[in-house]
Order: sequence, then structure tokens, then C-alpha cells
Amino acid sequence: MQRENLSDRSKALGLHIHKVHDSAGVDIFDVFIAGSGPIGATYAKLLVDQGFNVCMVEIGDLHDSLHPGSHQKNEIRFQKDVDMFVRVIQGALSTVSVPASTMFNPTIDPSVWSDPELGGQVTISHGRNPHQKAHNNLGAEAVTHCVGGMSTHWTCATPEFLKGVERPQIFPDDEAKDDLEWKNLYHAARTLIGTSDTQFDRSIRHNVVLNALREDAAYKARGVKALPLACHRIGETPYVRWHSAENVFGKYLFRDMPEPKSGRGIFRLVANTRCSRIWRDELEPGHISFVEVQDLIAAMKDGPDKANFIINARIFVVAAGELMPCYNQILAASKLGGLRSQQKDANVLIPNLGKYITEQPYISSSFPFRELEKVDDITSSTHPEWWQEAVGAHQTQYPEDPLPIPIQDPEPQVTIPATKERPWHTQIHRDAFSYGEVGPSVDPRIVVDLRFFGMQDGVKENRVLFEDKVEDMFGMPQPTFEYKPTPKYALQATHMMRDMTQVANTLGGYLPGSSPQFMTPGLALHLGGSVRLGQDEKNESVADYNSLVWKTMNLYVAGNGIIPTPFAANPTLTSMALAIRSAKDISDHLQALKDHKDHGRWRWSTSGSKDLVAGTDILPTPDDWFEWTDPKHPNYPDHENLRNLESIVMY
Repeated sequence: MQRENLSDRSKALGLHIHKVHDSAGVDIFDVFIAGSGPIGATYAKLLVDQGFNVCMVEIGDLHDSLHPGSHQKNEIRFQKDVDMFVRVIQGALSTVSVPASTMFNPTIDPSVWSDPELGGQVTISHGRNPHQKAHNNLGAEAVTHCVGGMSTHWTCATPEFLKGVERPQIFPDDEAKDDLEWKNLYHAARTLIGTSDTQFDRSIRHNVVLNALREDAAYKARGVKALPLACHRIGETPYVRWHSAENVFGKYLFRDMPEPKSGRGIFRLVANTRCSRIWRDELEPGHISFVEVQDLIAAMKDGPDKANFIINARIFVVAAGELMPCYNQILAASKLGGLRSQQKDANVLIPNLGKYITEQPYISSSFPFRELEKVDDITSSTHPEWWQEAVGAHQTQYPEDPLPIPIQDPEPQVTIPATKERPWHTQIHRDAFSYGEVGPSVDPRIVVDLRFFGMQDGVKENRVLFEDKVEDMFGMPQPTFEYKPTPKYALQATHMMRDMTQVANTLGGYLPGSSPQFMTPGLALHLGGSVRLGQDEKNESVADYNSLVWKTMNLYVAGNGIIPTPFAANPTLTSMALAIRSAKDISDHLQALKDHKDHGRWRWSTSGSKDLVAGTDILPTPDDWFEWTDPKHPNYPDHENLRNLESIVMY
């Protein structure tokens, strides 16, 4: 849409054109992206490197960390005491849907207000949702609002999905083609986020856990190994740099402003800005014309009426996470589907929005090593030279310490890979979550956390609805969950609990108060399925395997919600892999527009032609799209030299 036409429609809607257009000197961006987590950053990085102009909006703040989107656990104090990071995670999370409560209290002052008929008024303050029932809620499901999203405090675990169980089938009729596609996509995703399984090789605790499990024939047969993590160690030190959306953005996205270099496009990230609504073309409903955004700072200062703007683009990617504000929420606010009032609307554009959600039954426990079998062996002369040197140096410096493990010995990071017989993901480590800090009563050097994640198949009854008459804190439709585990996966969770207790008994004894327990549903923060991909719209999906929404020409969805299969492993790597594939499709579309070539896939995707609908061009990603994964390529992600680690002096 040309600038003058955009101006006319914006005036008719009472909106203004956002100043980012003038700032960038761009009348129409090639790509608009909602959301700045690792998935949105994947699209931005790859498309800007291809020379396309990208505008990204994020509802959170740009300055929550030293660099945009960086992992907050990289701060020195958290490197020295990981339990301190628990408070950071707790402060970063906002619960999605809280059942409304009553104000009735029989012991309160009788003069205090209450509803005489109801015996206490049901309230909706502080995000409480009067439509949410407690029995089918995902009570611990939460979101983070900042540049980088959850990646600013995630565990950095980046396993691949298990073929035949978790991994979606892009090419279901050709196993060899599907395997090759995933091999290439996973390699590219690992390169982009910087995944490694060797960064804890010189950790005494890590090797104690590995060896203990490998000495047990049952676990050795299951292939116990190091947990793949997005991080790198700083030289020979005990410290690591944890990776995040910052690593995906890379060196250049924030440095090339205002003039692009080396053939890269222009990139703008607009923070403290809500993506409010997607506007469709008045003549062609399958074509998105522009998005409406709200400057939240301006809304506080000048009022909402003067803070709503339009951003114009050719392609629109909604990668804002699962919930609040998310792709589901933005699409629902745009009246494309998912609203409670649209449940029986046969003409809604996206009828499956928010349906078939998947979740992860989640068990957690903590335990100290069994003393005689594990700790006493640490001083053995049979260990490698680096191990003996580390123990000797610690005993020399702290001769009265009865525990021979160095104070800053890196934590264990171990996993027992999922199998078809035991399809759950395991993390055996010592890390910070929103719960479970050890406290001062037990030396954290001997404590190991067990976290097991199960899966849940997407069924129609499990869904998230968006309320027409209740808003969240940002003025968007309030999500309401309707979720209940299916019998098959409920039983599987029982088997998972049995497996965890056996692992724990192999390694040590339970920490008081940390016996194995099922955590509140939603606490894994890995909600999936709500905008699921599929081979055709009839299989009740939202988009094709290029992530293009059915019946649309230029609207893409991205993130964990697009995964259509049940999964137990951390989904970020898989979501990034699918984003890499989708970015290629967008690049092809934009290049065709630049070359003025007929590209029927998008032009006629809503016309009803059997040959030219979304999903007909599901092809393998070509090798040249992965050229940047070569270490010699100028766009290769250099994680170890991403940022200067020297001290910053403020005058």
C-alpha cells in the first residue's frame, strides 16, 4: 500500500502513521514482526541479511538488560550464586489467567463494602479472570514482557525432537526427504543460537552425575549424555555466556542504523509498543494491509487516542509468543478467530485459532549426592589431570573445607534422551527456575535438580479462548484456558514419575521439602499447538508448513504454538528451525515482488483454485539458504565475539 493510500485509510480510522517510517526513510517495510524473542529474531536476522527492510515491535522494554535481548543470568552475581537468579525469574513472569476471587471475608470489619446478594463481589483486578475455572486452568502459565522475551532467563536447553514421537512431518510421504530437511534445519538452528554439548566437560559435578548413571547398565543403555545447551564457556574459567535472542540478532542488526552495510536491509526495533490489531484489505480479505500499534509510553503521557499508529509492510509475521500479547491474542483482537463470541461463527477467517493446545506434565525434585559413593570418589587419583589439579587447588586454598569440590565448579548438565518407550524429556542439573532455591541449609555443590517433562496430545477440547468483554493489563482480550490431560498421557505421566524416582535413588537422597512432585500445570511454559501447522486446512490446522496462514497471502505465524505434535523436550530449537524454513518462503515472496514476477502462490491463495492455494509449494529448503552456517561466511554467528566483555566505565 502506497504512503498516500495508507494515509487516507489511517485518517478514516483515526490513526496516525508511525514515525518509524520517517526514522528509517521507508514508506513500506518489507517485513513487520511482532515479538522480539529468539523466533522473531530468527526472521529478522535472516531477512535483514538478505537485504530486506524489517520493522519489529515489542511490548516490553529495550533496557531490561545491558544489551537488547541478552540473558540476564550472565551477570557476575548470578554466575557465582545461581539461586539468586530465582528472584529474577519470578519478577519477570506474569501469570496469564487467574480465577476471579470473592471479597467475602467473615472476620473483616462489618462496615467494609461487599455485595449483600452474592456474599462478596467477584472481582477482576490484578488480572483476575471471571471466566476462568480453577479445575481446567493452566494455573502457572506465565509470560515475560521485555526485548528477548523468555530467552532473557531461560535454561538454554536446546534438544532436538524425537523422530516418530515429537518431531512434525513436513514431508509425510517421503521419509528420506523429511529426515534431510530436519537435519539441515536443526543444524542451522543450532548454529544460530549457538548450541553445544561440550561446555561442561570440565565440570567435576557434571562428570560425577554422568559417571554414576553410566555405571548403571539400565541408564547406560538409554544413552545418558550431556544436555545440549545454547551457551559457551569463557576461556578456561568456570563461567559461561548464556545465549538468548541477543545471539540470534547478532552483531549487526543494531549497529547498522541508520545506513545498511554489506547489502543488509534496514532494521528497526520499536519497544514499549503493543501490536493491537491486524487490518485486512477491504477488497481482498486474505491480504493484510497494515498493523495497528499503540505506543504505551505515549498512551500514558498523551492518552490512548493520540498513541495509536499504523505500520505498513508487505509481509506480516506474528511471533509474539503464545500468550499476552501473543499471536493468538493479536489475531483474536483482529477478529480473525479465537474470541468467545466467534465459537459458532462459520465465516471466521481462522476457525482453529487457540484450539488443540498442548502442555507438558512436569515433575521436579532436588537431592544431594549420596556421600560415600559420589563425594568420596572426587579425590581419587584415577581422574584426569585437570580434575586432580582443580581439587588440589581447592584443598590448598580451603584446607578446612570437608567437601573437595571447588567453590566455582560448573554445575552438572545431563539428560537421559527420550525414547518411544520412555517419551519424556529429562534435565538433571543445577539451575534456577521460578521455584526451588536450595537455601543456606545445604551446600549447593552437592545438590542436583531433577526435572522431567511429559507430553500431551492436542485435542479439540483443550483450547484457549479470548474474552470479548474482559481485557488483560495491556487492554487486549483476556485468555481463558480449558485444559484437561487425556487418559493416555495422564497414565504416561505416572510412568514418568516412577522413572524419576528410580533416577533419584541411583544418585542420592531427596532434599527435605523437594521430593518428586507434579508441578502446577503450565509451569513448564512450553504451551504449543494453538496455531498449529498442517498439510491442509481440513486437518484443523492454522497454517501450512511454510507458516503461512490458510486463506491469507501475507500473514505468517511463528513460535512454539505452530508445533502440531505432542512434545516433551524444550521446543525453542524446533520453533527456530521452522522459522528458518518460513523465512526462506518470505524471501522468495519478496524477491518475486522485487523482480515483478508473477508469483501465483500468494496472489491467488484465497481464490479457491485447487492448484494455487496455500500449501501447494511445500518444498525442501534449498542448500543455498544455509550458506551462512559455514564458519567462513560473513554472516556466520560468532557467539564468542558477540559482545565486548570489558568493564563499562560511566562518567
